[in-house]
Amino acid sequence: MKKVSKNGQLFICSSCRKIHLEFGNIAMDFTTTERLQELQQYLHTVNSNHFENEVLSNNYRRQIFIPFANTTIKLLLSDKEINELMGLIQAFLEQSTDSNHPQPQFADLKMLSSLNSIVLN
Repeated sequence: MKKVSKNGQLFICSSCRKIHLEFGNIAMDFTTTERLQELQQYLHTVNSNHFENEVLSNNYRRQIFIPFANTTIKLLLSDKEINELMGLIQAFLEQSTDSNHPQPQFADLKMLSSLNSIVLN
């Protein structure tokens, strides 16, 4: 499963089964969709409140600061970028929900081809 936007992408790695978010020059890994939903909820909170907390005299090109806990690292986003990121996450989660509906299961032909014959009495 994969979703792509102008500046990023979200996908599930076929090797490690983690959800990988790449946006601009930031990459994050998530072990579950619930953790991704937590980020989405936080982004909505930050986006709706950032004008109250914005320091108008700062020199940053991007006005929305998203700090990472226990570090000095901040994700800096513009209004356009945070809206794009929230849209990307929303589209991925919607696709994830759709893919959770039962799908027909087919036999793994590689596994079946490696089985030895079984003799029944």
